[in-house]
Order: sequence, then structure tokens, then C-alpha cells
Amino acid sequence: MTQLLDNPIVRRENYNIAMRQSMMDKMFFMDKIGSGVKRILDWGCADGSLIKYMHRMFPEHAYTGYDIDPQMFRAAKQMVAGLDSGVEKVNIEICANIDNIAVGQIDVVVLNSVIHEVYSYGLKHIDEFWHTLFQRLQPEYIVVRDMCVSKPTSRPSDPICVARIKQVFDLDKIAQWESKWGSLHENWSLVHFLLTYRYDDNWDREYRENYLPIAFEDLLARFPRTYVPVFVEHYTLPFLREQVMDKFGIQLQDRTHLKLILKKVDLTDAQIGDILYKELK
Repeated sequence: MTQLLDNPIVRRENYNIAMRQSMMDKMFFMDKIGSGVKRILDWGCADGSLIKYMHRMFPEHAYTGYDIDPQMFRAAKQMVAGLDSGVEKVNIEICANIDNIAVGQIDVVVLNSVIHEVYSYGLKHIDEFWHTLFQRLQPEYIVVRDMCVSKPTSRPSDPICVARIKQVFDLDKIAQWESKWGSLHENWSLVHFLLTYRYDDNWDREYRENYLPIAFEDLLARFPRTYVPVFVEHYTLPFLREQVMDKFGIQLQDRTHLKLILKKVDLTDAQIGDILYKELK
């Protein structure tokens, strides 16, 4: 899920380079899932870099990459072809249609920066996404790594922070931003802006994309009760905090990023409560 189809990526190679810089962080879940896991689906695999890295470190698993962008699909196919030693076939598949993945085939679905893009498509696509995930794939684990803030982020902004941003940043782009997402004096909009402003190469695309379409509390509520969170890390990306301080001289206070692992269980409410207590205490 690397692009909105009517909002294409400019300088695609720069985009992929930026995505590859966080590979170790994207693999945060690999030591937290069960040993019985066999096939991992990278939903929105882009050029296949994450699959390449996971395969190198964990060759015992099988991998499926899925991306709707035709150029990314071809790039991922080439990446996988380059991993084939010619002696032992690498157990990796790349597909452009999620319906080609057999029911029950996937143990882990990895959603790196996918959910916020899905929500940018509109209600129809959101419903299709959740239906495919919960009703069709039904993986044992769902891994989320995305931008996400909590509901308290919706509050008035610090006026000094707003003034500083307008002192430093292009006022025409700020006006463009505010016409789309609302005044920077609303803190949700301000945080959203601070997640976006660095993407000059793809500004016309990125400023239109909703990075924060759903609050953390509402996102968690979308998962069926049978999916229990076994790992939660809600944090401010250190690199982002440093960049905001360097650029604007302001301290980013809100938690902007989420790592979440949910495990599918078939247990009673009491047993689920025990799991939550042990895993999240």
C-alpha cells in the first residue's frame, strides 16, 4: 500500500531509500511472535526490502509481499528474484491481488504505515480492508507500525509553537496545509503538519494524505475482542523530535507513533484478562 492511486509518488527511488532506513525498527516483532509461525505477509511491501531483510535474518519463515502499486510490485519481484541462489528455492511470493492469497495461509500480517493510507481511500476501502484482515485472512498475529496519536492530542496548540512554525516555514505551504486540514492552532493539525513538512519531494502528494485519520483508542476498538494486544509501544519517534527541534526550536510533546502486536485467541473473558495483565503489566 505505497500510494494513493490518484496521488502518485514522485521520485520513487528516494521514497524507497527513506523506507529502507528503518528496516531494523520494522522488524521489531520478530522476537515477539510464536515459534510456530510459518508464513508472514508484508501488506504494502513496496520494493520488497523488508522481506529481503527478514529473509536474510530469518530464512526459516516463508514470506508473501503484497502491493497494489504496479511499479512497486515489479520492483519487489526483482528483489525476490535476486535472492534465489539457484540451489534452494527461496520461499517468497509477491502478489498484486490480495484475493490470490489462500484463506488460512498467513500466520502474521505486518502493517507498516498501511492503516493511515487505507483510511485515506474512504469508507468503502476501509470496510474492505478490515473484512479482508479479520474475515478472510484471520492471521494468528497482526502487527501494526504506524503514525497514530491519542484523543488528548485534540486540544488548542501552544501559540508560541504556531508562531515559530510560521516564522520558519513557507507561508504558502502552510496556507495550503490549513485549507486542507485546519488551523495549526488546533494541536491535532499541528502534530499532523510536523509529521509531513519534511517531504518536499512529494509535498503535493503528502500534504493531501491523512497521516492521523484515527485515534489510538478508536483503532484498538476496531479489532475484534478475540485479538488481544500482547505488545504496545506508543511513543514519539526520536528522529522526528530532533528534527522538529532543529527546524523550529520547539519540543514535540505528543506521542506520534505506534507499535502494536495483537494475537488471535479463543478464550473466555477471564482468560483474556489474564493474558492482558501478564503481557502488558
